[in-house]
Amino acid sequence: MKDIVENRQRISFGKKVKIALLALRENGLLWSICLAVYYATSAISAQAFAWMDSLRRKKQLPGLNSAAMNKLIWESWDWGAGGEEWSPSPEWKQSVIDCVLRKYVSEEDQVLEIGPGGGRWTEELLELASSLQGADISASCVEACQQRFADVDHAEFFVSSGRDLEGVADGSIDSLWSFDVFVHINKPELEAYAGEFVRVLKSGGKGVLHHGTVGGEKGGWRSNVTIEDMTCILTDVGLEVVDQFQTWEDNKGAEFEAGLYQDAITVFVKG
Repeated sequence: MKDIVENRQRISFGKKVKIALLALRENGLLWSICLAVYYATSAISAQAFAWMDSLRRKKQLPGLNSAAMNKLIWESWDWGAGGEEWSPSPEWKQSVIDCVLRKYVSEEDQVLEIGPGGGRWTEELLELASSLQGADISASCVEACQQRFADVDHAEFFVSSGRDLEGVADGSIDSLWSFDVFVHINKPELEAYAGEFVRVLKSGGKGVLHHGTVGGEKGGWRSNVTIEDMTCILTDVGLEVVDQFQTWEDNKGAEFEAGLYQDAITVFVKG
């Protein structure tokens, strides 16, 4: 909605009047009234979001992304779709698997997935991993994964606090994977997690995080983390950022985006 409102600024007021009159002539009064209501309410919603974002930044408010809020939201979510509601297309998902997941997660790795949700990526990770631990703040997600992968003997799932990895042994993880999770995690929780990454990763272990880049200003329940924040927080604890991208190209030349809100994927390694 925000981008739609911004794009209206590319048309002058005089031209907007001409468009409105033509719409009235071609579509009638009732349709034109509905259009006017749509434009007015979308403008109001855009302004309301701008005020929310300003207040959040000024007063350091958590918005919808505190650990307590995340727990409540994702335990209330209907996971019937298994998280696939966030996949723009089957082609996009397969490209994530081929060009990102399988590039950075190796066969026989001991894998930690943060926020498996309904198991959207877990199924692919399990094909590679010698063992997989799935930590999620939502008990309903853990239950969903336990049921979905009940016949898999090298996977376990547990409820986490949303800011630590208690229960994961020191230096036990080869690859850490998290997608569509850290877009909802604020800076204080990210800082706590970064220290945990150092603790649980083996020397040479790597992590792949999908996250926001603009501090939530584009909407989508995004956290207050920017791409600069992500880089600084990881490097401050001694992790090395080895790749960071918002788009990629597959072997057929098709280009894909990491997310709908200028999201990015950061890859890091523990030295």
